[in-house]
Amino acid sequence: MLLNSAHQILLRSIYIPPLKVLYQTAAKYLIPFQGFLAEKPGLLQNKSMKRITFILLCCYGIAAGLNVALTFAGNESFRFFTKILLMPLLLFALAAETGLKSNYARLFAAALFFSWLGDIALRWEAWFIQGLIAFLAAHICYLLFMLKIKGDRGLLQFQPLFGLPVLVYLVILLFVLNDYLEQLKIPVYVYGTVICAVWLYSINLFWKTDKKIAALLCFGSSQFVMSDSLLAVHKFIYPFEILPPLVMLTYCSAQFLLTSGAMRYIRLIDKEQQPSL
Repeated sequence: MLLNSAHQILLRSIYIPPLKVLYQTAAKYLIPFQGFLAEKPGLLQNKSMKRITFILLCCYGIAAGLNVALTFAGNESFRFFTKILLMPLLLFALAAETGLKSNYARLFAAALFFSWLGDIALRWEAWFIQGLIAFLAAHICYLLFMLKIKGDRGLLQFQPLFGLPVLVYLVILLFVLNDYLEQLKIPVYVYGTVICAVWLYSINLFWKTDKKIAALLCFGSSQFVMSDSLLAVHKFIYPFEILPPLVMLTYCSAQFLLTSGAMRYIRLIDKEQQPSL
């Protein structure tokens, strides 16, 4: 299975002991859960699984709200505890909703997993580069997911000028940050380019797929760019006290919107692939 293969590759590539232990713990439960769901495809359609998905998403909302509040209050210990719950809750919601049977679901699950590693790594200043790499991998997975979405030509293929604001934003952001980046200039430039590429392609999804799916993925991508922009200002330019809560608010919103859009698209694909009676 693809998830098992990815598990073996990641296990060999994670060298930071705390991250490796946390990954092994997550994989211990997620991979058997995938197998359980794959053996019971009918289970995905009944109300109990829908209820589980709903409960997990509600728990995510509660954890996100607590995290933003604790970030605002400056309670670092409890804030980190709520933060490391966020991506596992979305990941298990995705698994409950889709069974992780399709390549779409597994690719998006990989994005959430890499986001989780990034959340953990960014807790420590010394692991900033590792966190940046983890989130870069997550965004590459998001981009690949969007590139796999089927449909006709998208909005930007008809009207390329709709992508111009994204390119202008990227240039302005990197110009503002440039003098503060020092040895991190190349990693930040690469990361900024990738997240804006995700945002750009999410705009192209309009006219290509269902408009609600396109809207969820586009707004999620834009929220992610906003979150990372605020984080960059806070880290590299000046640590305004209001920025950390805003970073988490936009980040939690972004991940929820992206996951909601992905689940909606995977449901649509599964429905289209069901044999007609």
